[in-house]
Amino acid sequence: MPRPIRTLVAASLLAGGLAAMTTAASAQVSVVNGQKLAQRQCGGCHAVSGLKSPLPGAPAFAKLYLRYPPGGLDRVLSEGMLSPQSPPEEGSPPTHPRMPQVKFDDDQRADLKAYLRSLDPR
Repeated sequence: MPRPIRTLVAASLLAGGLAAMTTAASAQVSVVNGQKLAQRQCGGCHAVSGLKSPLPGAPAFAKLYLRYPPGGLDRVLSEGMLSPQSPPEEGSPPTHPRMPQVKFDDDQRADLKAYLRSLDPR
C-alpha cells in the first residue's frame, strides 16, 4: 500500500477510536449527572445510592428494573413522573399516583434515564 494511503487509513482508524472514547466518556458523564440529579430531586423519597428509601413504599432506584420490563421505565417516566415538555392540547397530562411531576430539560431527562438504565443489570 502506498505511504499516503497508509497514512490516511491510520488517521481514519485513530479518529474512529477517539470518537468512540469520546462517546463513552459522554455517556459516563451523563450517568454521573443523572445520579446527582436523582439525588437532588428524588432522594428525599427514593433510595438513590442504597436499598432503603427514606419514604416507605418508595422503591429504591437500584430495584426499579424489577418493576418494569426493559424499556418500560422510559414510558413511565415520560407518561407521568416527568412533566411533559409541552402541555397536551386537551386535558391534563397523565400523572403517577402519590408522586409530584418534575420538570426537566432535555439534557436532564437524558441524564436521569442514563443513570436509571445503568442500574438495570439486564
